[in-house]
Amino acid sequence: MSSHGETLVEVVVALLLLTVGALALAGGIGQAQQARHRAASSGLALASAEAWLEVWRAGPPRGAAAGTDAISWGEWHGVLEWQTGSPSECVESARVSVSAADVDVQLSSLRFLTAGGGCEP
Repeated sequence: MSSHGETLVEVVVALLLLTVGALALAGGIGQAQQARHRAASSGLALASAEAWLEVWRAGPPRGAAAGTDAISWGEWHGVLEWQTGSPSECVESARVSVSAADVDVQLSSLRFLTAGGGCEP
C-alpha cells in the first residue's frame, strides 16, 4: 500500500468495475427501448382493432363476411383482418386480428340486432 496514491492494482480494479457498470447500463437502455417499442406497437394494434369494432357496432348488419385491411400510423404498419358471422337470427359476431412485426392483437365481440327479422326487444 502506497501512502502517496493508488497502486496499479487498485486502478485496474476500479476501471474493471466502471466497465462492468457501463456495460450493464448500456444493456438496460437497449432492453428499455425494445420494451417501449413493443408497448407502443401493442397500443396502436389494440386501438386499431377497437376502432374497427366500434365502427362495426354502429353500422348495419353484415352477415357472414371477411376482409383484410392494411393499416399504418406514422412509421407503424400492420395488417387488420376481420370476420363477421351470424350465430343466431338476432345476434351478429365479429373477430378482429391486428398483426405487426412484433405484436399480435385479437378481439371479438357480439351485437344484438333489433331491426327486422323478429328481433324487436
